[in-house]
Amino acid sequence: MNLIKDTESAMKVRAMKELNEMLSSNSDRACYGPKAVDVAHELMAIETLLITDDLFRSGDAVLRQKYIGLVDSVKKSEGKVLVFSSTHISGEKLAQLTGIAAILRFPLPDIEEMEL
Repeated sequence: MNLIKDTESAMKVRAMKELNEMLSSNSDRACYGPKAVDVAHELMAIETLLITDDLFRSGDAVLRQKYIGLVDSVKKSEGKVLVFSSTHISGEKLAQLTGIAAILRFPLPDIEEMEL
């Protein structure tokens, strides 16, 4: 079990590293924040969804249902979902980026300015 946990933890650390690299060098292939992730989701652009457990298990029932639906939808579209523990360093770093981010399948220039 510890080996599995270590592997999952390493995968999350790699995903955060990839997200940060994308944001700095190829920002059209990554996004963060609820609005940008919603836009990317509507365009079926999410390859990997990164979300903190605080959002995924929110005490606000409406918010929790929104994120559960998002996770299910990303999985159905063959995307990868990584739920980060808010007590782990990678989860803390993700929380600093609003708690939700995505690595995209294809570039979406100016995603923050897009409206659906």
